[in-house]
Amino acid sequence: MRGNFEHSGRLVRLILRRERVISAIWIVTLVLFSLSLAPGMDSMFEPEARQALAETLKNPAMVAMMGPVYSADNYTSGVMYTGTMLLWMIIAAAVMNIFLVVRHTRADEEKGRGEVVRSLPVGRLANLNAAMITAVIVNAAHGLLTGLGLAALGIESMSFGGCMLYGAALGVSGLFFAAVAALFSQLCSTSRGASGFSMLALGVLYMIRAAGDMNSEALSMVSPLGLIHRSQIFVENYWWPVLVVLLEAVVVTVVALALNAVRDLDQGFIPARPGRKEAPRSLRSPFGLSFRLLRNTLIAWFVVMFLLGASYGSILADIETFVAESELYQMLLGLNDDYSTVEMFATFINSMMALVALVPLILFAVKPRGEEKEGRSEHVLARVVSRTRYLSGYVLLAFVSSVLLQCATAVGLYMVAASVLPDPAELGLGYLLKANLLYLPALWVVIGAAVFLVGLLPKATQAIWGIYGLFCAISFIGRVPDLLPAWFEKLTPFTYIPQLPVDSVNYGALTVLTCLAAALTVIGFIFYGKRDTKA
Repeated sequence: MRGNFEHSGRLVRLILRRERVISAIWIVTLVLFSLSLAPGMDSMFEPEARQALAETLKNPAMVAMMGPVYSADNYTSGVMYTGTMLLWMIIAAAVMNIFLVVRHTRADEEKGRGEVVRSLPVGRLANLNAAMITAVIVNAAHGLLTGLGLAALGIESMSFGGCMLYGAALGVSGLFFAAVAALFSQLCSTSRGASGFSMLALGVLYMIRAAGDMNSEALSMVSPLGLIHRSQIFVENYWWPVLVVLLEAVVVTVVALALNAVRDLDQGFIPARPGRKEAPRSLRSPFGLSFRLLRNTLIAWFVVMFLLGASYGSILADIETFVAESELYQMLLGLNDDYSTVEMFATFINSMMALVALVPLILFAVKPRGEEKEGRSEHVLARVVSRTRYLSGYVLLAFVSSVLLQCATAVGLYMVAASVLPDPAELGLGYLLKANLLYLPALWVVIGAAVFLVGLLPKATQAIWGIYGLFCAISFIGRVPDLLPAWFEKLTPFTYIPQLPVDSVNYGALTVLTCLAAALTVIGFIFYGKRDTKA
């Protein structure tokens, strides 16, 4: 067995060098996000507001979404922080680890790097072993920095032991999903399949936890997401769930190593599905090709947006009680006597959901650049297909998807709100569709900016995510009065979108945004048609 792991240390150094930017950005982003919210929860929520939130979170829909509520009678800021943040931060850490492990295992084999490494005097299991050791280092850094950072904030209800337990929970949860990704990297024959099945496993474990939290404690603990919640951080501070999840990660890793020891390089236990003998007519157009490549992603995000809208609709019946006790939410919602709390909360949700919808839209718009870097676009462009037609397939899909995702949010919110509100007419479907579709010009501007970068500055394409992050920050922070200068808030197109029912529709501003989106898109097309591929 020693020979199977030979030179793992050198491969760890190689992977860490390759990951020094990407993983550092992930860790810094996750840690800063965790630390930035803790002081606000401690200072901006009065005890009465926290107790009102605890009652709201007991709603079965909220339990399914965020987990059970512990210490509801003494709902401190620390307990509130864990209850509202832990599950989502674990999901973010899981995504980070899935990408990390697949990138250095199955993806490297697909690109021929694994064969180059195996041609050297390294052990058969050295590469997978090095990827998992790297995952341990990354998760240890994430958990340690988060725990020490929370402790350094000096929040009274957050003990040092609880802070370190919170960091450890994030670290071992991320490591578990790194092991899951390692397992599917052996089972699947493509990196796309490995990532897809790993994400599917994350979704299934989330749903098992949700069903268990509502009906069965034992069922919830089957999922590591449910088990880690039983740590009751800042309440009882149990360490045994962390140790159990760590043991599960070790077991899954051992299984992955065993599978790696018996399979051939570039092969998987789940064979790739054979394609058709003849391509369907739909693949004869660039749009058909882009839709075929991205349809599963589109369907998944359509379901996610619908479910998110429905989950927020489920709490509308209790929202007035909660907001009445929270000055922070009154400020964020901009309450006034002319409109109901339900209407203002729906307005707030619509603006936040529009930002969430941007994630898949950006992915669709920058997909051509990814196809270039992988060398796949050359096979299409070598035929009788112009660059403009090729790019148009992905761009058109991004614009069409923006409409579909906004409608999914509106329909999901309406269907549940209509069943829980005393007056369903307060949030009609027509009103919600209009309120969500008004965000389309802002979404189109971001899509246009992505196409602009793909065409004119392809090496800077990833900068679109920095632009997206800036827009998110302005949209969140800008709701706090006098916190940002007025000129800074005008940098985002979302500032010019009317907030129904408070604002009247300014069709002039929407027209300008639409024209700006069109101009950026056209410029991107022009330069994409002129530049070299892989430029």
